[in-house]
Amino acid sequence: MPRKQTSEAAFETAIELVLLANGYARTNGKSFDRERAIFPDEALAFIRATQVQAWEKLEALHGDQTGARVLEALCKWLDTHGALATLRHGFKCFGKTLRVACFRPAHGLNPELEARYRANRLGLTRQLHFSPKNEKSLDVVLSVNGIPVVTLELKNPLSGQTAANAIHQYRHDRDPREPVFAFAKRALVHFAVDTEAVHMATRLAGSST
Repeated sequence: MPRKQTSEAAFETAIELVLLANGYARTNGKSFDRERAIFPDEALAFIRATQVQAWEKLEALHGDQTGARVLEALCKWLDTHGALATLRHGFKCFGKTLRVACFRPAHGLNPELEARYRANRLGLTRQLHFSPKNEKSLDVVLSVNGIPVVTLELKNPLSGQTAANAIHQYRHDRDPREPVFAFAKRALVHFAVDTEAVHMATRLAGSST
């Protein structure tokens, strides 16, 4: 394997190991819906586990189409209201408010809230093929309950590249019209990283990023 690939993979692994030791879990990139820019299985698993009664009521109406209906409502809400508002406040689905993230309770007096908080699914995906149109990949994507919130392009100076190369990659090789990059609707922040420096952008806009 060329030295460049080896050293960048080692850098990815180092970051991955730290995150896996702090609450993240690997999320398989093959489960990513490129058109809707979401990990549908992760989103549905979180909702089913934390909002049983709401799910059962929806299931009574929609039967085996419940998952599809929930995903349709979630993606429509993300596209209309944005990822941050949806993570904070949830989304509407046939009259029910469903949460897609649970934040740490102010106190530990309510076991149900504590359990919901612990049920959050923090995902880490390496080399995510994100585009419906091609096989380009992002080095690392972090997600919350199936919603991608962070992208990272990693460069290791041992391979002859730095964060400046990652910035160039975001500006010139990442189409902001791709669903995963849709401003405010999916990933909220993009990091260009090497072993010495980190740069970030909240909106991809070609050479104006």
